[in-house]
Amino acid sequence: MVAKNAKSKNGPGNEADDGPSSSYFIDPELATANGRSLSLLLAGRRCYECQQADERESPESSDHVQFMERIAEHCSQTPDYLLPDTPLKEAIFRVLLTAGSEPKSSQDISKVLSEKWALTAYPRDVSETVLQRLLDSSESYCIARVPEPEPEPSDEEEPAPGAGTAADPE
Repeated sequence: MVAKNAKSKNGPGNEADDGPSSSYFIDPELATANGRSLSLLLAGRRCYECQQADERESPESSDHVQFMERIAEHCSQTPDYLLPDTPLKEAIFRVLLTAGSEPKSSQDISKVLSEKWALTAYPRDVSETVLQRLLDSSESYCIARVPEPEPEPSDEEEPAPGAGTAADPE
């Protein structure tokens, strides 16, 4: 599922959408296409305890799925997983990691960050507009937009040339 993140059709700052906001996920195929090791990228996001428990084996040779599961189940629950001074792109990546393989929209991510950072001394703009812009330019984090479903052909389309109609003589 390698696809470039499409820029917003409405331009920056315009939130008028025709439908629900796009969802995003961490795409292993995008990592491969960009020459990145997703396992290594995820290994560094684990908590201190999990990183210390590593065997002598390199994290790069491990399966990225086990890291995603461990981060979602354990590491994301530690108090220092998503600190208020975390850069926004990193925070978005970490929120997506907590979801495991479930896609999240900019609205979902905004809600998580707003709740997590509600009482911080350093307020930050975690609005959907800001997060959407960052999500659309987060390929280095292997974040991809969930592809839009193909539109179904309508019944009102004209028949292809040469196709018979009810008025054709037999």
